[in-house]
Amino acid sequence: MIRTSFKRFLRNERGSVLLEFLLFFPFLIWTMIAVVVFWDVFRTINTAQKAAYSVSDLISRQEDNLSTSFVDGMQDVFDYLTLNTAQNSRMRITSLYYDADDDEYRLIFSVSPGNRLTPYVETDLESLRDRIPIMNDNDSVVVVETLVDYMPPFDTGLFNLSDALGSSVFDEFVVTPPRFRTAICLQAAGCPVGI
Repeated sequence: MIRTSFKRFLRNERGSVLLEFLLFFPFLIWTMIAVVVFWDVFRTINTAQKAAYSVSDLISRQEDNLSTSFVDGMQDVFDYLTLNTAQNSRMRITSLYYDADDDEYRLIFSVSPGNRLTPYVETDLESLRDRIPIMNDNDSVVVVETLVDYMPPFDTGLFNLSDALGSSVFDEFVVTPPRFRTAICLQAAGCPVGI
């Protein structure tokens, strides 16, 4: 009798759909949360990249020397363009030109709105050589660097975001030549002679 009852129990399929659903449901929820996290990561990267290019283009179109308040306002513009997706953003604006006689980059100015990043000094420019395109003698460019910290809205639990993406700080490095002038300079410092 026990044997027949056990065989009948094994053949009985009532409730199997519910059981399968209960086993699969946690994985389904985790997958939906992971999709939201990955979408948010790439939305943040895309928004920060577009905002950095917009700020760089805005600076490159200036026809007068930049004031300190204008430079400080660029951080506000960046924060506005990222629509508060940037949980903690920092920016450094650098103007430089190439001196072909010495085969070196020369610093015009480097500032960070709100002093959130350390401005470059002349000796730091050599480390940027691989990131700046080849330039002719006395050509100048504006470099806008942005750093955006990212914290996912949910912890999926299986991996660390830093391991998956390489970092939880998204950085952009945008190089733009001036549109209407030979160089972008600060009012306080002026432009170098010959540029």
